[in-house]
Amino acid sequence: MSKETKNTEESLKKTIAESKDRILEDTIKKYDQTVTRGKKIGQDTMEKIEETAKTGTEFIKSQHYWESLKKSSQKIKEKGIEQEKKLKKQSPKLYRKIINGFFYFFEIIVGRIKLGTQYGNSSLELLEKLARLKELGILTDEEFAKKKKKILDRI
Repeated sequence: MSKETKNTEESLKKTIAESKDRILEDTIKKYDQTVTRGKKIGQDTMEKIEETAKTGTEFIKSQHYWESLKKSSQKIKEKGIEQEKKLKKQSPKLYRKIINGFFYFFEIIVGRIKLGTQYGNSSLELLEKLARLKELGILTDEEFAKKKKKILDRI
């Protein structure tokens, strides 16, 4: 290799090394700046949080807060009294509705129980008798099916 090529190579290596050093220094400088900004943002945030907490505490301790709380409580109390009066005024109707509903429900249950029996016999007993009549050949399959459906529809 010639001397010029060696000089150019060394010069190139030196330039690359200087560029690497500059890039590394710039990166370190930018990293330090970022860390410093982050710390500053953290401090500012903590100051704002502390300030907000102080103002919130002062607001709660203030007379205005307690007055608004007292007014709201009074409105709730008045609404409760109003609802109580309405309930007392309408309660006889409410009780009648409950009683009527209960008796309606009771009639439905009793009615279903009554439908399950016919002339003192339960539907199950009737189905058993019907099956015996079919086994004896007294009833055809069609007659048996019709009677069975009729009994089961009553339940």
